[in-house]
Parts: sequence; C-alpha cells; structure tokens
Amino acid sequence: MQVSERPVWVRFAPSPTGYVHLGSARTALFDLLFARARSGRLVLRLEDTDAERGRPEYETILYEGLRWLGLDWDEGPDVGGPLGPYRQSERLDLYREQAERLLEVGAAYRCYCTPEEIEAEREQARAAGRPYRYSRRCLADPPAGRTEGAVRFQVPSGETAFTDLVRGELRFDNANFGDPVVLRSNGWPTYNFANPIDDAAMEITHVFRGEEHVPNTPLQIMFARALGLPAPDAYAHFPVIVGGDGRKLSKRLHPETRLQLYQDRGYIPEALLNYLALLGWNPGTEQEVFSLDELVEAFDISRVQRSNAMFDWDKLNWLNGHYIRALTDEELSCRLRPFLPGLPEPTVLAAAPALKPRLQVLGDAAGLLAYLSEAPPEPELDDAQRDMVRAAADRLEAADWTPGAVETALEEVLHEHGWKRARMFMAVRLAVAGPVSPPLHDTLALLPRPEALARMRRVLR
Repeated sequence: MQVSERPVWVRFAPSPTGYVHLGSARTALFDLLFARARSGRLVLRLEDTDAERGRPEYETILYEGLRWLGLDWDEGPDVGGPLGPYRQSERLDLYREQAERLLEVGAAYRCYCTPEEIEAEREQARAAGRPYRYSRRCLADPPAGRTEGAVRFQVPSGETAFTDLVRGELRFDNANFGDPVVLRSNGWPTYNFANPIDDAAMEITHVFRGEEHVPNTPLQIMFARALGLPAPDAYAHFPVIVGGDGRKLSKRLHPETRLQLYQDRGYIPEALLNYLALLGWNPGTEQEVFSLDELVEAFDISRVQRSNAMFDWDKLNWLNGHYIRALTDEELSCRLRPFLPGLPEPTVLAAAPALKPRLQVLGDAAGLLAYLSEAPPEPELDDAQRDMVRAAADRLEAADWTPGAVETALEEVLHEHGWKRARMFMAVRLAVAGPVSPPLHDTLALLPRPEALARMRRVLR
C-alpha cells in the first residue's frame, strides 16, 4: 500500500433511499474510528442520484439514526464544508463536464440504443449462457437519425489492480467488464461514474465500504485514470453481515437490518455502537466492552476479518444488559421515560433499581410496569392462596411503605405460617400485578398502599 503524506480524509456515502441499514451504520463507524485515530476528517456525502426511490424524509432519517447511534461527521449536507455541495444531485454539472472530457479524449462514446435493444442483447446473452457485455454497436456503427442517448465508457484492454487493506492485492481482467454507461440520457450520472469524481474533488484518501462494492472498484479506478484524477491511497471492503441463517442481511428476511428497530425496542445506543464494532473486527484482546474513545484507540483496520460477520442477538442483548446495569438510577430513569410515557417521573425513578438487573432492552419496562396503570384481571385462587393473600394484606396495613419494609413484613408472614415462598409470593403477585412484574416487594411499594391493599382484598370476597 502506498503511504500517503496527505491528511486522512474518509467519506461515508449512503444513498438516501430508505431506512438506515445496519451494515451502513457499521461502515460509518469504521470510517469514524479510522479518521479520529489519525486526526483526520469524515465527510458525509449523499449519493442521491436514484431519483425514483429517493425521498427528502430519508435524508432526515439518516441524520437522526446516525446521531442517535453517537456518530458525527466533519462535512456534509447538514453541516456544510469547503468542498461541497455534498449531495450528488447538486453536482450534476460537474459530472456532465467530466463525461464531455471522456468524449473529447476518446475514452467514451455516445450510445443511442433503446432500452428494448439493450434488453434484446441481454436476452441473447442469457440464452447463450454467457455474461452480458454491451456489443459496442454504437462505437462501431451508431444508428442513424437518433439524437438522444447515453455516454458509455470504453473499457481499455489489460487489467486493473489495487491493494485492499482487508483482502490484499486484487486483480481484474478488464475484458470481463462491458462498456458501462457513465451518463444517462437524462443527464444524470451512474453511481460508479459520480463516485470517483467526488472522491477526487473531496480529496478522499481512504475509501471504506462493504465487500459488495469490490467489483465496482476497478471501474472507478479506470474512470479516475481516464480523467487524470487522483485515486484514493487505499481501499478497504468490509465483510458482509449475515443473519443466523447464514444469509446476507436483507430487508425482506431480517428485521435486524433496520437501525430504527433498535431505537424502537430500547437498545442503548452506546451498546449497539460497541456491538457493531465487533461485527467483523476484533481488538486482538479479550476486551468486549468499549467506549467510543476506547474504540478509536484500539481500532486497527488490519484486524478486520475477511469472512462474513454473523449477527448474534444473544451477544447484543448481553451487551445491552451490561450497559443498562452500568447506568445510574437517574440515567436509567431518563432513558426509560420515552418507553413509559404514562408514568410520573418520580415513579419511573423509584422503579429504576428494581428494573435495572431485569432489563435486556428498555422497551421491556413497559410490560413489567403495566400493572401500575391498570389492575390485572382478578385471578382464580384456591382457599389456601386466599389465606396467604389475607395474611399478607393484614401485615402490610401497618408496615412502612418502602421496598425494604414490605419485604420484611412478607418474610415475617412466611416465617409465622411456614408457607412456601414461591407459592405465597405468586398468589400476592397475581392479585396485585399479574404474572409479570418486578420483585414482589418493589411491585407492592411502587403502588400507593391503598391501591395495593384494595387489589389484594378484592380476591378475598
């Protein structure tokens, strides 16, 4: 790999055509870690040339999702910068100028073939069992009388090679590439053409992205060379994230693809960020819990693996639980409020100590505390269970209404009667809260005493 003396500039260049993909979030994280460790800069560039699928709201979703995760950037459409604009839709004149340059130097030609003619060529290739490559009809003998068409790049003979920081040296026979369209008939660029032009204009030194882009890289290098543009110093293509079924995460098959899912379920963003860093990278130590600053210090791109990275819900849930337990009660209460909108803040704060060891995700709190808003259905108890509830209610009439005092009173009832703890506690829990709630002494103490005792005594009628 060529060692650059230029300042390190990396870019995260998503297409705003839907929700934020988990793999895209990981790429943004690796970009940020690499740049911050080298006092470099991260550019956010929107590759929004897919006018049919793009929506303004998707751009907002992108910003909100990345910032929720704890990521930031130095330049971009929302923060500005010296090398903008940072939306490709605002840079169309630049791409058209560069397409004209290719035509002028004989590296490209105009193609007037209709979509139907191109599809007929594709069908012939399919029928012959060979990969499709454009026939170069318009290079040799363009149709007469046509004035509207695309611009195609004339792929040179030979091979194109580059060194990938993850995969080593990669070489491609140019003969395997058909002449690609660089500028569509509507004047909009294709992805592979706009990409290297922007990388050069924005002085990008390192290009990091998913391994699905490996076949695109040789074409982008060819375009840069034909235009006399500087290419990035290095590329790195990260391993695919796969689900438990071993298949690449997809919108159709894997709910874990969507970043918003984790926010909706109540994952701690610091935990998800930590987990994403470990999907396809390892620090070379036993450490698994990292702050963002620690990740910046530890991140070494040479330790990114080549093989697929398997998404593991159990590992993420364990890590998220660890982060929840590390919060103070006040911090946990603050993070729980969006998930418990109907409960007063003092109640949420009082519940935090009981919830903390029991939550995998913040969204679980709503089910554990649902009884505070609505009494459960009256349970069917046998005579022995009703005796247990009666004795507990009688003792709690005079007890201090704190978790510790409630627990002591219940233990006294157990000791006096010799009842089994699990049986008595379940009877009281069913009467007051239903089958799911925090520990019984917390469950009771979080309710006003009159309400707790009324729920207990209703089963005694």
